[in-house]
Amino acid sequence: MSQIIIRLLAPMFCLMLAVFTYWQYPALNGDQRALLEQLPFIVCGLAAFMALLANQSKNLGTAMTMLISYWLIRHFLQAPLNAEPANQIFSLISLCLPLILGVFIVLPDTGWRHPAFLVLTAFISIFALIIISLFQWQPLWFSHLLPGINESTFFGLKISATAGLLFLLVYTFSIILPLLRREYLDSSLPGCVFFSFITVGWFQLPHISSIMFSAAGLLLIINQTQALLNMVYRDELTQIPNRRALLRDVRTMGNHYALAMVDVDHFKSINDQYGHDLGDQVLRAIAAQLRRVSGGGRAYRFGGEEFCLLFRGKTREQVVDYLEQLRKNIANYDMATRDNKNRPRYQSSGEKKRGASRRRGNIRVTVSIGVADAQDALHFDGVMKAADSAMYRAKEAGRNQTKIA
Repeated sequence: MSQIIIRLLAPMFCLMLAVFTYWQYPALNGDQRALLEQLPFIVCGLAAFMALLANQSKNLGTAMTMLISYWLIRHFLQAPLNAEPANQIFSLISLCLPLILGVFIVLPDTGWRHPAFLVLTAFISIFALIIISLFQWQPLWFSHLLPGINESTFFGLKISATAGLLFLLVYTFSIILPLLRREYLDSSLPGCVFFSFITVGWFQLPHISSIMFSAAGLLLIINQTQALLNMVYRDELTQIPNRRALLRDVRTMGNHYALAMVDVDHFKSINDQYGHDLGDQVLRAIAAQLRRVSGGGRAYRFGGEEFCLLFRGKTREQVVDYLEQLRKNIANYDMATRDNKNRPRYQSSGEKKRGASRRRGNIRVTVSIGVADAQDALHFDGVMKAADSAMYRAKEAGRNQTKIA
């Protein structure tokens, strides 16, 4: 639940900022208003550039879609919507925008260099050129193609009922699909769908497009920055902070902390006997147990089968009981081995298949722990070496033990 709340912070912040900007718009001077009109080009362009550098096809496609949509709004929808062809272009944007965003929701993030993404980009570009050419050749072609598209509105908003249902469907799909795929729920695409819907739904409000598209671009930038920080400071396998994060955090602790080195016993034998897939499952299970340690400890993956626990404001004597309880919890924990190839796609199917019986193939592992504190050395390297030496003494004494430096 806490992770879901954290993921909602970025879109909520962008939405509140957009509302505040709209509220304060009358107080802006001419230069500030002119900057606001150009701001979506800046933030969406920056988001596209960041995605280009990070080789992220979904974010690149989303940013470019928002960028082109805002350009169309600025160039073709500054006239009243009851005039032509502004009314047709507005209807076309309100239909195509959720459809294109829906395509990026469904497609995997292959990277923008992948041939599939390049083909999709070429197809969308050719489609856009054909649409523009049709408007130049026959300005009223869309109204002739779908004559009754705007006869019914979506709950009294500016958009048609068809466009409103498309937005609702795509937004719902953007939330449900990652959960079904057991993927990380990124708020970028749902947020862009939401801000686009507000734009076209309340299009009569002055400057709504520049404010909402700026919020969408800002959301893309925030989420991409968070993703890059996770790549730098989070271990991809176990999803806990890595060694670089440990070195960053210890700088803020002064000379009052305790450090525990945790090593999985006989891990090489587990890899040799069961394979690296099971070894990865063991590391993830160990990391999950380390995250639950008492005493305010924070878990890090140091490298390989080694982990660290950092306790702010604690001595080694104060944390040894917490470490002992952790060691016992790990030793008594049945780690269920998973057959990833034959694993059911959905959790409900897996529960039905397992029933209430005890899962077979469970294994148990143990850990050896060594703990030191800032009184054992002047610098962090010395504290780490002291904890590491204590951990090796635990292994030499028979493993599955906790030793104090």
